Amino acid sequence: MVTGTLPAGSVLTAADLEVRQVRDPPPETVPLAEAVGAPLTIGVSPGMPVVPTLLVGPGLAAAAPADTVVVPIRLADPALAQLVRVGDLLDLYLAPVDSGGQVLESELITSGALVLSRVDAQEADASLFGGTAPAGATGVVIAAVAAQDAARVSGASALAPFRAVLVDRD
Repeated sequence: MVTGTLPAGSVLTAADLEVRQVRDPPPETVPLAEAVGAPLTIGVSPGMPVVPTLLVGPGLAAAAPADTVVVPIRLADPALAQLVRVGDLLDLYLAPVDSGGQVLESELITSGALVLSRVDAQEADASLFGGTAPAGATGVVIAAVAAQDAARVSGASALAPFRAVLVDRD
């Protein structure tokens, strides 16, 4: 079980966990040895059992909604990459590579991509907004996208990082 409140992306340490006997344990829990060193996909509260869907790894795909696939998304805007949190929804766009001086619209590749996890480096650097950002931050999130958009997302990701906008759940 988790001993304290931890944000999404935190890498679990032995100090963050304790083994407890509980009356109604979840069907699957992660052994202590496997949990230590694993990053969290979501923020957790004290006393929460560690189950596979909480950790970046094989359980992450199981946390994705039905009819979606899990893909890495490289975000073009470093400021947005700092703001995005697990649970956010993104519309992903591919910007024109060469406009020839003309104003062109970006192409919508998929809408409502659900952020399942952030992929960040562990050391902190100064950020654009005066806070801290991971050193060598990758700008990559792991997201669930509609299965029918998988080919478009994977094809577009080979061309350039995605331009993205945060969208409201409603």
